[in-house]
Amino acid sequence: MPETLRLRDQGDELADLVKRVAAARRVVVVTGAGISVNCGIPDFRSSTGLFQQIRAAHGDVVSSGRDLFDASVVFRSAQTADVFYHWMTHLRHQCAGAQPGAVHRFIRQLADRGTLLRSYTQNIDGLERKAGLSVWDPYSAKGDAEHVPWQAAQSVPLHGSMEHLSCQLCSSSYHFSEQSSESAIRAGDECPDCQARSQVREACGRRSLATGKLRPTVVLYEEPHPHCEDIAKIISHDARALGTRRSSGVSKQPQDVVLVFGTTLKVPGCRQLVRKLATASPDTTLTVFVNNEPVCGKSWDGIVDYQVIGNVEDWCARVERKWS
Repeated sequence: MPETLRLRDQGDELADLVKRVAAARRVVVVTGAGISVNCGIPDFRSSTGLFQQIRAAHGDVVSSGRDLFDASVVFRSAQTADVFYHWMTHLRHQCAGAQPGAVHRFIRQLADRGTLLRSYTQNIDGLERKAGLSVWDPYSAKGDAEHVPWQAAQSVPLHGSMEHLSCQLCSSSYHFSEQSSESAIRAGDECPDCQARSQVREACGRRSLATGKLRPTVVLYEEPHPHCEDIAKIISHDARALGTRRSSGVSKQPQDVVLVFGTTLKVPGCRQLVRKLATASPDTTLTVFVNNEPVCGKSWDGIVDYQVIGNVEDWCARVERKWS
């Protein structure tokens, strides 16, 4: 299994690892829910996480909290769909009130230093944008102020975001209101575009059309990713970039670093992402996994070089001190 170090230890090996990461030429960061817990956003799988909260509140509707994020389950009935819309609205309000934490600011510092190749996040809270990173958003139009082409994006949300709502019938998208008001567009509302088309038909004496409902543009379990090809293209680009060596030769230490923060690596797509980045150029890329508890076993041999057990924010602070 990958070499395991504990952040509370003060050994030379840990100090050397921190130094190597701080001196990296290019860095890719992959993050999970653990980096946003201190910002007030619940994770999914812990004993106090979102899955457990949902199960406690709606155990009569869903057998597990995960079911509410499973596309093959949640839209089977109007009751489960309504619970989903309720929790998505609640989560949207939590995200709107949250501010970036130490890890988000660390990633922003990497960008300011010119060493961030890309930040990939499994999170849907939008805190990367609040931290000042440019975020790839496939639902923004080219003329929008927030539109960022993928080549210029510093952050890529792997599972969508809470920024938009999309019609499940016609795919029209709308901004997901951050606050509750009578005029706010909310999850579970009927699609205005569908309603408008139906009203035009009815005014002409024709039969009304079906109207879709709006849901957040997040990717659920058991549903195809609507932008998987675009994300695959970005990942392939970054893997090639990690494999590019300087013309002046290769230094004895790895020049590029892949950092994995705050995730249990249970989602298959995230595991594949880490494997692809870590193995793109293993001789010149150092892969470091940082989490409160060990996750990487023997299956990660030759992929993850080090797993550091400890608080991710404390790890970031150690690297930052090497910069100063």
